[in-house]
Amino acid sequence: MTPWPLKQSSKQIVGAALIAAAFAIMSTRPARATVPVIDFANLTQNVLTAARTLEEVNNQITQIQQGISMLENEARNLTSLPFSVLTELQSSMGQIDQLMGQAQSLTYNVQPVQAQFQQLYPNYQSANFQENVTQAGLLADANARWQASVNTFQHTMEVQSQIVASIPSDQADLSALVGQSQGAVGALQAIQASNQLLALQARQLSATQDLIAADARAQAANAMQNAEVRSAAEADWKRFYGNGVSYTPTPVNVFGGPAP
Repeated sequence: MTPWPLKQSSKQIVGAALIAAAFAIMSTRPARATVPVIDFANLTQNVLTAARTLEEVNNQITQIQQGISMLENEARNLTSLPFSVLTELQSSMGQIDQLMGQAQSLTYNVQPVQAQFQQLYPNYQSANFQENVTQAGLLADANARWQASVNTFQHTMEVQSQIVASIPSDQADLSALVGQSQGAVGALQAIQASNQLLALQARQLSATQDLIAADARAQAANAMQNAEVRSAAEADWKRFYGNGVSYTPTPVNVFGGPAP
């Protein structure tokens, strides 16, 4: 609804009213009747009062319309966004967390990984291993380290695959959220769309962090395997070579007589 504009000023309204009143009196006056006396001052005051009253009503209508418009804007600003990707983001993060929890040989927990590290990469040069080194033990340790290296690289590839598989979904969510943000009808919808965009970015950063951790773990396992190969070789050599005297001749009897 638009307010009733006052297209005529107060003077124009007064003039028009006076002319209309005079014309009405002249047209309805009977022949030879006495001309009535018109109180133009009172008539002018009445017309001015009516004009002011009309202007006040018009102002009140304008104020009411502005109030209605303000309420409508507030209602739009409080309208919630009818779109959410939170469930998809939580599901994707849960899948990656599940993969990270399935790490074998070397876990991501501090205390278990310390024990696993000591078991897979023993110090063959320590006094405890000098007399207990056997070829079968060295082969078993080497096989365990090889398997640990394979497990860590396999785990890294699985994490990479999961992240790559979620890229199309992330792109679709990004496009949808941008569209929702641009088409927001109020401040609340725009804020909610922005918050979901930040959540999507946080999930991607978390996935990248997991991938970096998995890759670093695999690289560290491979580097330790190479270092243990050399340490195990040195221990095996010491076991074979002993104290430096590989053979000491001793006299023996052959067929009951002294050896030649």
